Amino acid sequence: MTAQDPYQPHMQPPPQAPPAPPVHGYAQPQYQHPYPQPYPYPHPYPMQPMHPVWQPMAVPAPAMVDGFHLVLPRLKPIPSGPAIGALVAGIAGIFGSIIGLIGVIFSPWAGLTFFMSAALFGIGSLSLGVYGKRQIRAAQGGVSGKGVATTGLILGIVACGLALLVGLISLATA
Repeated sequence: MTAQDPYQPHMQPPPQAPPAPPVHGYAQPQYQHPYPQPYPYPHPYPMQPMHPVWQPMAVPAPAMVDGFHLVLPRLKPIPSGPAIGALVAGIAGIFGSIIGLIGVIFSPWAGLTFFMSAALFGIGSLSLGVYGKRQIRAAQGGVSGKGVATTGLILGIVACGLALLVGLISLATA
């Protein structure tokens, strides 16, 4: 017999669990996780069901607040209201200009009336488009709609140009 050192505890290997019986002809994995289910620590990847339509999402590293992990969900950006307003106002300005071009045939006063409405919608579309683009740039990904704002700007320029054409034609026929 050998004498044991009283300052060194006797180390025994942990008991091995018997192998699990095969299920459906396949052997079970021999590795068993040392922690109980569910895993008590934050999972490094987002736990979501796998669906062919869903794309894997990028998850930022969890932040520590007072010793606790803080995980912020990544939200979809909201659409910009001014950008949508610019698009609607630009479409309305173009329709007003077209109706003004048709109205000039009947009366120059009708042409001037639609010239005013088309010009107001065009200027409104320009200002809302610029404001929407600034809002989207300042939000840094929280607000979407850059293409909608650009389309609203272009439609506003076209509406202002057509409104100017309607105004010149109605003044020439008056």
